Amino acid sequence: MIPLSPSKHRHQPQILPIDKLNTTDEPCLTALPEMNSLSEVVNTILNQAVTLQRLQASGAEGRSGCSIYFARSDQSEVPIAVVKVYPPQRQGDLFDELASYKKILSLPNTPSAVAPIGVGRTRDEESGAPAGVVVYQPAKGKAINTMIRDVGRITAFRDLARNVVIDYEARDGLLQFIEDNRENIPVDWREVDGLKGRCVDGFFAALPAFLETRYEKLLEDLLCAVRAMASVLAKLHTAERGQWNDASEKTMEKMRTRVRGWMEEIQSSATVEYDNAGIGPDRRQEMHKMVEHVIYEARHPTSTSLTHGDASSGNFFWDPAIGVTMIDYGGLHWSMDVAGKPIGLAEIDAAGFYERLRKYAPAFGVKPEDIGSVQEAFWDTYTQLNPELNLSVARLVRLRIQMSRLWSAVDKFNRTPDASHAAVETEYERLCSISGIHETVPKFKVLMVANASGRGKGGIPLLNRELVNAMASLKNASVTLFLVDDAITNEHHPNAKVISIPCASGHSASELLYYVAKVHQPQGFGLPEQNEISPPFDLIVGHSRYSSAAAAIIRDRWYPTAKLALITHTSPLRKSDAAWTWYGGSRQKGYEEAARLALLDEKILPKADLAIGVGPVLTNEAREREWMGQLSRPRSIVSGPRFHEMIPGVHIEESIKRQRQPDDVFRVLLAGRADDPAKGVDDAIYAVWQLAMAPRASITLDILGVPAEELQERQKHVDQMTGIKGLVQFHPFSNDQTVVRRSYQAADLVVMPSTHEGFGMIFTEVAGMGVPILVTEDSGAGQFALDSSRIPARLGNAVVVMDESAYGIPASAQSNRVAIWADRIDWIRRNPVQAMQNATELQDIMRAYSWEHAAEALLDAAMHDAGDTVQTANGTLSPRLSPLAPEVKVSMQCAAQSRNGSGVPEKTKATAVLQTLPRIGHCKHALEHFVSKALGHHVDLKPLTDSHVKGFSGAPVFIAHHPKQGGEVAVVKLFLQSLDNGITEELSSLEWLLHRAKDINTPTPIAVGQMSWNGKPAGVVAYKVAQGASLYQLMMQLGKKCGKERAEIFAILKSGSQAAATTLTKLHSYAIQGRSSEGYLAWYYSAAPQRVDRLESFTSILEHTGLDVYQLRQQVNKLIARCQQEIRQNPRTAVVHGDAHPGNFFFDRNTKRTTIIDVTTLHCSLDAEGNPAGTPERDVGHFLHMLRRTGEQSGMTEDEMEQCARVFVDTYYNGGGSVGIQTLRLLAVCSALSFVGNAVQKNGNVLKEVKILGEMFALGNGS
Repeated sequence: MIPLSPSKHRHQPQILPIDKLNTTDEPCLTALPEMNSLSEVVNTILNQAVTLQRLQASGAEGRSGCSIYFARSDQSEVPIAVVKVYPPQRQGDLFDELASYKKILSLPNTPSAVAPIGVGRTRDEESGAPAGVVVYQPAKGKAINTMIRDVGRITAFRDLARNVVIDYEARDGLLQFIEDNRENIPVDWREVDGLKGRCVDGFFAALPAFLETRYEKLLEDLLCAVRAMASVLAKLHTAERGQWNDASEKTMEKMRTRVRGWMEEIQSSATVEYDNAGIGPDRRQEMHKMVEHVIYEARHPTSTSLTHGDASSGNFFWDPAIGVTMIDYGGLHWSMDVAGKPIGLAEIDAAGFYERLRKYAPAFGVKPEDIGSVQEAFWDTYTQLNPELNLSVARLVRLRIQMSRLWSAVDKFNRTPDASHAAVETEYERLCSISGIHETVPKFKVLMVANASGRGKGGIPLLNRELVNAMASLKNASVTLFLVDDAITNEHHPNAKVISIPCASGHSASELLYYVAKVHQPQGFGLPEQNEISPPFDLIVGHSRYSSAAAAIIRDRWYPTAKLALITHTSPLRKSDAAWTWYGGSRQKGYEEAARLALLDEKILPKADLAIGVGPVLTNEAREREWMGQLSRPRSIVSGPRFHEMIPGVHIEESIKRQRQPDDVFRVLLAGRADDPAKGVDDAIYAVWQLAMAPRASITLDILGVPAEELQERQKHVDQMTGIKGLVQFHPFSNDQTVVRRSYQAADLVVMPSTHEGFGMIFTEVAGMGVPILVTEDSGAGQFALDSSRIPARLGNAVVVMDESAYGIPASAQSNRVAIWADRIDWIRRNPVQAMQNATELQDIMRAYSWEHAAEALLDAAMHDAGDTVQTANGTLSPRLSPLAPEVKVSMQCAAQSRNGSGVPEKTKATAVLQTLPRIGHCKHALEHFVSKALGHHVDLKPLTDSHVKGFSGAPVFIAHHPKQGGEVAVVKLFLQSLDNGITEELSSLEWLLHRAKDINTPTPIAVGQMSWNGKPAGVVAYKVAQGASLYQLMMQLGKKCGKERAEIFAILKSGSQAAATTLTKLHSYAIQGRSSEGYLAWYYSAAPQRVDRLESFTSILEHTGLDVYQLRQQVNKLIARCQQEIRQNPRTAVVHGDAHPGNFFFDRNTKRTTIIDVTTLHCSLDAEGNPAGTPERDVGHFLHMLRRTGEQSGMTEDEMEQCARVFVDTYYNGGGSVGIQTLRLLAVCSALSFVGNAVQKNGNVLKEVKILGEMFALGNGS
C-alpha cells in the first residue's frame, strides 16, 4: 500500500516509476505492498476506519470489470473516498489509470479529474490472485447521466400532474405514483407536503406549476453541466496536438471495417430480419451508399489529441461550484504513443458523447425535444472551443453508433410480437440524416481547355486526360473539356462533356485554339453563352503555353465571371541550360527559343487567379515567370495570382515481383524520350558500364523510348563503345501501357537521371507500382520526395540522388555525376531487401496522392481564397511560405556564396552582398517609408525597448506598428558593418532555412536594404512578426506572478521548452555521420582557455566564491581533451542555430508552433557547399545554460528550472536527438565562463555565475 499526503488539496499519487507504468505483467502489481483484505488497504491509505459499500447498480463494474466501492466514515453519510478494485485479468488498467492521471497533471490548463489518494494490493476473493486497489477522492456533484435520469423522472411526474388537472379520476394513480417513487424523484418533499396543506383541489391545481419550476431548474442545470463537460473535453483534446500517424489510421480503418462489416452482414445473413422490419433491398442498397459516402467524406487526416477513451455521461460529474470532474480516465493512456505524444481522435470522444446522450434519454423518460436541446448545447460549446474538429470523421463515428442502434431496433422488432415499425423507421430516418447522403452538394462547373488529351500524345496530354477524368469523378464538380482533336470522344473521358474542334492543316492545335477564342463565340462550338445570373462556368483551366493563352481569352471574352487557373508544365530557360539542342540547332538558337517560350508564360500568368505548378520546381518556375511578367507594371497595384503546387497522381498496382536472388542479373530501366538530351541517357549508360566492369557484377540497362528510326544506329554505337553486347539494350517508344507496365515490373530499379526535369511523372507511375526508383535532385519529383513534411526524410533520401553539385558536367566515364549515380545504383543492387522495403513504404505513402486527390486539391485551391497552397496527402491543402520578394531572393543567393566553413565571410563577398541590396535614405523616416512600401501600407517604427534591446550582437531593432489597425506587423533589424555577425551571415542562414529546411519555422524576410546608420554602413532586414511569445518573455512573466496565474504561465513555458527541443531535434537531423566537427569546435578549444586566462586578474575575488583559477584551467584542459576524444570516436556534424537561448524561441500557445529568430549564427555551422559542419551540443548546452541563468534572473524557482530543463532534455532525446556529454559540457562551460568574466569585470553577481559554471561542468550527471 502506498498512502499519500493527507492534504485536502489535489496531489499526485506516489506511483511506480514511469518505466514500469507501461508494463502490465505480474512484477508491476507485485511491486505494490500487499495486505490481507481490501478493508485493511483502504483503512491504511485513508488513515481511519471506514465502511465499504459495493456499488451494485447496473454498469457499476464498467467496461473493465472492476468492482467499485464507496468508503464512508462513521461521522458522515457522504462517501469520503471511492475504491476501485482491479481483478487479476485487468492489472494493466491500474497502471494505465495512474499513467493517465500523471499525464493529465502535466498538461497546461489541467482538465479537472478525480485524484488517486493511494494504491495498494490485496487478493482476489474468488481466485486468490493479486488484485490491484486504487483509492480516489470522490467526485463532487452528480454524474451527468444521473442528472439526465432526474430530468426524466421529474418530466414523468409533471406530466401525470398535468393530466390530473384534466382527469379527476387519475388522482389516485398520481398519489400511488408519489408513494412508489418518493425515494427517487428529485424534489423537496417538504415543499410538496406543504402543498397538501391546502384543500385537495388546491393541491392538485398547484402541483403542476410547482413541478414545472423544478423541471426547468433541473433542465437548466443539465444544460450547464453539458456545456461545462464540453469545455473540459475540449480542454483535454486541445491541450496537445499531434500529427496523423499509423495508429490514427488504424483507428479509422477499424471504424471503416466495422461499419462495412455490418453492412455486409445486413446485405447477406440478416436480410430476412431487415425485410421483416421494413428495410427492404432498395433501402439496404441506400444504406450501402450511405456507408460509402460517409467513409469517403472522412478520408482526410485530422490532427490527433489526447482523449478520455470512455466519454460517456456517467464518467463526468458536475457541481455548480467547481464545474465538471472526470472519472475513469484510464483510456487516455491508449491515446498516447510510447513517447507520450497524442495519437487519439477527439472526434470519437465528442461525437460518441453526443450520440450517447440520445441513447440514455428513452430509458430515463426524457422527451426527444429536451435531449435534443442538451445535445445542441454540448455540440455548440464544444465546436466553438475545438474548431479543428474534423466534422467528417465525427460523422463516421455517429454513423457507426447509429447503425448499432438501428440493428438493435430491427432485432427488437423481430423478437417482440407486438413491436411496431415506428421505432425502426425513426432509427432509419436518423441514419439517413446523419449520413448527409441526401444533402445537395453544389457542383463547380469547370471548363478544361487543352490542345490535346490522352495517352501516347506526350506528358501534358496524358496529365490532362488523367486530371479531367479525376475531376469529373468528384461529387462537387461538373467538367467540360474543350480541345482540338477529331478522334477524342466521351469514351476517353466518360464522366466529362467533350467538345472538340476539328483539326486544321497548317495550324498547330494551340494556334487553332487561340484563333477560335479570339474571333468566334462559344455557341458556335456548342458551348453555352454567358449568363450573369447563372454563369455557365466557375473555373477555366489552361495548360502552359499550349492552351493558357486561349483559356485566358475565353475567360475574358466569353466567361468574365469565371476564375482562371493556369498550369505550368515546363521550365524552358532551365531546360535550355541542360539541353539547349532540344530548342534549336545551336546554343544561341536554343536559348532564343527557350526565352521566347518563357516570355509566353510571362505574358499570360499575371492574368490568372491561380497559377499551378506541377510539383515544387514548376511552382517556383510559375512564380518566377509571373514576377517577370509584372515588371512592366507597378507591382504595388497588381495583386497577381495565388500559387498552388499540384502533385501528379498515382495508380496503385500491387507488385507481383518475386524477390531478386543474389545471383540474378540486376536489371536497370530508363524510360523516357531517349532523343531528349536532358534525360541523362549517357550518364546512365556510363554509370552501368562502370559497374559492369567490377568483378562478378551482373547488370544490364534497358532504355525504353528510342525513336524507331534511330534504334539500330544507337544500339550499334553503344555496343561498340562498351564492348559488352547486351549490357545496354535500346527499345522503341511505346504507346501501349501494357508494354510500359511490364517493363517497370521486370526492372529491379528504374532510374530518372535527367539533368533537368520539371517534375518527372515516371516517379509517380513507378512509385505506385512499388518498384525501386532513383530520381535526380534537379527535378520536381526529387524536390517533392525531399519534402519531409510529405515523405519521411529516410525514404526521400533513399529515392533522390543528390547530384546538383555535378550539374553541367558533360557525361563521360570519368565524370563526377556518373560516379554519383553509379554509387547509388550499386547500393540498390547490393541491398535488394532494403530497396524493396523502401519501395513498398513509398508506395503506401503515395496512395494518398491519387489523381482524384490532385483534382480535389486543385479545385479547392482555385475556388476558395486560401492563399498560396501546397497539395498534401489525401487531397488536403497546406499553406505555403509567402513568396519572397525578388530582391530578397537575390540577396540570399548571393549570401549563400559567402559560405566557407569558417563562419567569417571574405570581405569582398560580404561587400558584394551589401551591394545587391536596395538603397535606403540615411534617416529613420526613410527607413519607415521603405518598410511601409514593402508592406503595402503605412507603418510607424518604434525602437524595441524591452530588455536585450539590441540583442547580444548589438544590432538595433525596430517594431513596425499599423497606425490604424494597431498591432505589430513587422520587425526591422539593422546589421551594422562593425558587428561580428552581419547581414551576410543572416541572409545565408535564412537562405538555408527557407530553401532546405521547410519544417523549421523562422520569420519570413519581407524586404532587405542598405543604409547608413550613425555614420556606419548597415544592412536592413524586415521580417514578419514571430507569433506567440519568446520563452524569455514567459520566464519574465512567470517571475512576476504567483498562485494560479503562475501555474498557468509555467505550464505554457514547459510546453514551449518542449517545443523548442522538438525544433532543435528537427534542425539537428540535418546531419552527416562520420564527418568530424573539429573545425567548428576549434574556436571553442581556443576560447575556453582564453576566458580562463582573463580570470587570472581576478583570482582574489574568485577565491571568495570557492573558485580556484589554477584548478579551473586544469579542469578546462581535461574537458577539451575528453571532448576531442569523444569527437574522434563518434564523428558527426549537424546544422545548428548557434545561439539557441530561450529568447530566440517564440512559442504560440494556440497553434503549439515554435518559431526561431536571430538565426545569424546558423551560417557558421554550414560549409562552403551548405552542408552541416556544426555540432548539436552547442545548441543543447547553450539552451540549458541560458535557461538556468535567465531563469534565476527572472525569479524562477529551482524546481521550475529543473522541470523545464527535464522536459527539454527528455523531448530532445525522445525525438531522436543525441549529444556527447563531454562536448556538451565543454560548450556549456565555455558559455558560462564568458558570464563569469563579465560579472567580475562589471561587479555583477559573481557567486551566482560561479555556481552556474559548476553546474555546467556536471551537466548530464544522473540524466
